Amino acid sequence: MGLVDSLITKLTSCVLTCPLTSLFIAVVLGLVLYIMQKLKPKGRNPFNVNSVRPKEGLENDLKKRDAVLKQGFTSKKVPEDLDAIVVGSGIGGLSCAALLAKAGRKVLVLEQHDQAGGCCHTFIEKGFEFDVGIHYIGECANNTLTHTFVNQITEGQLEWAPVGDVIDKVELGTGKDRTTHLVTKGKDNFKAELKKSFPAPEDQKSIDQFFIDMGRVRRLYPQTFIFKIIPLWLSRFLLNTGIFNLFSDLPYFSNLSLADYLDSLTKNKRLQGAVAYSYGDYGTQPRESSAMMQLMLLAHYMHGGYYPVGGASEIAYNIIPVIEKAGGKVLVRAPVTEIVLDSSGKAIGVKVKKGGEEHFISAPMVISGAGVINTFEHMIKDQKSRPESLLKKVNSGHGAVSIFAGLDGTNEELKLENTNTWAMAEPDLDKGLDDFLNTPAEKVGTEDIPLLFISFPSTKDPTWDQRFPGKSNCTIVTLGNWKWFEEWEEGRVGKRGQDYDELKTRLAERAWEQACRFYPQIKDKRVYFDVGTPLTNKYYIGSPRGEIYGLDHNLNRFNLSTSAELRPTTSIDGLYLTGQDISTCGFAGGLYAGLLTAAVILNRNLMSDLVNCTKATRKLAAQRQKKN
Repeated sequence: MGLVDSLITKLTSCVLTCPLTSLFIAVVLGLVLYIMQKLKPKGRNPFNVNSVRPKEGLENDLKKRDAVLKQGFTSKKVPEDLDAIVVGSGIGGLSCAALLAKAGRKVLVLEQHDQAGGCCHTFIEKGFEFDVGIHYIGECANNTLTHTFVNQITEGQLEWAPVGDVIDKVELGTGKDRTTHLVTKGKDNFKAELKKSFPAPEDQKSIDQFFIDMGRVRRLYPQTFIFKIIPLWLSRFLLNTGIFNLFSDLPYFSNLSLADYLDSLTKNKRLQGAVAYSYGDYGTQPRESSAMMQLMLLAHYMHGGYYPVGGASEIAYNIIPVIEKAGGKVLVRAPVTEIVLDSSGKAIGVKVKKGGEEHFISAPMVISGAGVINTFEHMIKDQKSRPESLLKKVNSGHGAVSIFAGLDGTNEELKLENTNTWAMAEPDLDKGLDDFLNTPAEKVGTEDIPLLFISFPSTKDPTWDQRFPGKSNCTIVTLGNWKWFEEWEEGRVGKRGQDYDELKTRLAERAWEQACRFYPQIKDKRVYFDVGTPLTNKYYIGSPRGEIYGLDHNLNRFNLSTSAELRPTTSIDGLYLTGQDISTCGFAGGLYAGLLTAAVILNRNLMSDLVNCTKATRKLAAQRQKKN
C-alpha cells in the first residue's frame, strides 16, 4: 500500500470516529496531495524504452577508455551556455546529470580526482585492476526498477554478472568458537539457511519475525522521499505534530536503534550477528544505527548480488556519453574551491583551481554531490548561508581502510569463490567495534580486527581472465579511527613518513593474516600489496574524515526531521544537493538520490516515469520471449 492509499484509509477511519479530527487531517491530506500534484509529468520525459540500444561490447583499449574517463579540465573544454554544474562524479552526480541530459539539459560535471566515477572508479597497478567501492549491488537484473534505471542512463551498455547463490558468508567468532552462516539468494532460501543454523524454537520464531519486519520496512522506506520533496515547513508540521505517526510505522523503525531492535527480536548474540553482520556496508555499529537501515540493506540483496561486467569503471564509462550527447562534459582534475553566490545570495557558478589559478564557471544552478559537510563547510564561503541547525545534527561516518592484494594465479588455480566473506571476530558486534576503534594508534594491528570484509573481485567479473590472464585479486575492507591518522593529514601522498607507513602496514598485514585463515591458499601468492587509509580516501574522493559512506548512518541522521532536511533543495537559491548524503550510502542510495534531485529540478515525477518505463520494458521483453 502506498502512502496516499494509507492516508486515505486512515482518513476514512477517522471520519467514522471523529469528525473534527477528520477535518484537520483532511486539510493536511489536501496539502500533501496538492504538492504531489505539482510533480505530475511536465516537460520532456528522460525515460524512454527506445533509448536502450544493442550492446557494443567492452572497450579494452586503455587510451580510448581514458579519453572518456580522464578528460582533464581546461577552461577551453567548458561548454558554453550551461544549464547546470554538478560538483562530483560519484553515482549521485552522474545519475542526476544523465537524467538532466536526457531531458535536454547541458550539464558540466566537475571531478577533483584524475578519473571520473567517485567510488565507482578503478585503478590499475603492476598489471592488476582494483575497484575501490563497488563490491556487489542488488536488484540489477530481471528488469527491476534499478535495472531499468541503470539501463536508461547507460543506453543499455552496462551489463551485470550475478554473483553466486551464496552472496555472503558470515564467520562469527574465532577458533573453536567460530560458526559459519550463509546468506543466500532468495528470501526463502536465506530464511531456511538461518533456521538451519538456529534450530531452537524461540530462534525460529525470531527469524520469522525478522523477515516480516524486513518486508514492512521495504514497503515503508519510500515514504522518506516524500518528506524530501514536499515543502520543509509541511514536513516539519506532519512530523512535529505527530500526525504522520497516525498513518505510518516509518517513525518507529527510523528511531529504533538496530541494537534495541535485535534485543527485542532475540537474546541470541550469534543470531543477532547473523542478521546484522553487514552493518559494515554503511559503517555504523548497531548501537548507533537505525534498524531501518539494516533491514533495508538485507532486503536489497534478497534477489541476489551483481557485479558490473568489465569492472566498476564501466559505470562511469557508459554514463558519460549520455551526458555528452546533450552537449555536456565530465572533466577531471577540476577541484571546486567555491560555489559562488551573487549579491542576492543565489548560486551562480563555481570556482575551479587549476595550475595555481582559479577559473570561474557560470551556470544558472549548481548541484553538489560532494557531500553535505564538504559543500557547506568548504565550498560555501558565506557562513550566513550555511544551514547550521542541520550541520549540528549530522557528522561524518567512520573512516575506512582498504587493502588491495594482487595474486599470482588464476581464480580457478587458487580455488577462489565469488562469495564475499564477512569475518566478525566478536559476535557481540558493538563490543567488537568499540574495542577496536578505542585501541591506541601504537597498538593498532597487534590484535585481531573484529570486522573484515573479504572479497575477490576477479571472481565476479567474467571478463577478468581475458583482461588479466594468470592473475587474480583480493580486496579487504574494514573501518578505522580518523584520529589514528589525522596527524599526517597535511603530508604529501606517498611521503607521510615512516611512522605513518608502519601504522598502515601493521594494520594491513594483520588484516591479510586474518584473511589467510579463511583462504590459506592465497598466503604465498601475494605479488602486489597496498593499503588505503582514511587519509587516502580524503585525498582521492574528498571525504572530510576518510569515510566512504558519507554522513554517519546514525539515529540522528535517520530521525525523520533530520532526514527531511537532507533534501535536494537548499536555503540557497540555485543550489541543489544530490548523492548518498540525501538518501543512504552505496550505489543504489546515490543512484536514486540523483533521480530525486533531477525530479525536483525538472519539476517532474521521475519515479512515475521510471515505473512506467519499467512496465513497458517488461512488456517488450515478454513479447520478444514469446516471439522466440
